[in-house]
Amino acid sequence: MTCPHCTATTTTELTKRTHLGYRIFRCSMCQRQFNERTGTPYNYLEFPTDIVLVVVLWRLRYKLPIVLIRQSFRAVIGGWCGSAGPGHRVFS
Repeated sequence: MTCPHCTATTTTELTKRTHLGYRIFRCSMCQRQFNERTGTPYNYLEFPTDIVLVVVLWRLRYKLPIVLIRQSFRAVIGGWCGSAGPGHRVFS
């Protein structure tokens, strides 16, 4: 993977991952760490990229109001996780 900071191609993948499960890399030239979403519009989002893209697709393709999409994802995520747990927001 190319370093988004210095564009070097000599990077190594670290064993740890971000809290959303994305791989973390270290550049051997500038020694900076970055993940798969660094330098993309999705970098600072608190939700996985695939969830964000599904929401955008539903909004544009089916013309669904955001309120309805949010309610649908609350039901889906509530079923997956049971609850978000302390310190985690779920589409509030």
